[in-house]
Amino acid sequence: MAIRREWKLGTHSAHFEQPDILWVRIDGETTFQDAVCLSEIYGELGNHRPFFVVTDLREATTVDSEARNYVSRNVNPAWFLGSVYIGAGFVQKAAAKSLAFVHYLTGRLTFDLHFVGSEEEARELLARERAHGRARVA
Repeated sequence: MAIRREWKLGTHSAHFEQPDILWVRIDGETTFQDAVCLSEIYGELGNHRPFFVVTDLREATTVDSEARNYVSRNVNPAWFLGSVYIGAGFVQKAAAKSLAFVHYLTGRLTFDLHFVGSEEEARELLARERAHGRARVA
């Protein structure tokens, strides 16, 4: 039986689901400290093996500008097989796409970015990605 790893980050939470999915739930504001903690989790997992990150933004509010800057400077796109956002609004989609675009321009973007409305849609999307062989293999 696989061990389920879980983290609590202020009002946010995350858990790793074998073999390769990190589920993140953002509740309320994302602070600089939250960004540091999330980046450390990404690095811990990604340095071991690339993974999918699924971020539930349905209860998210704001992201501190220092937090956005920290993530853009300290997260390595090579850590990810793909990124899926659940319930992202217009501003959240724009922020995610702009970060991806910066990584694309630097040649560091190695994964696809997706937006869905529910966990079920996220699971279906990941199953399709795997079935079509689009998930990058470590």
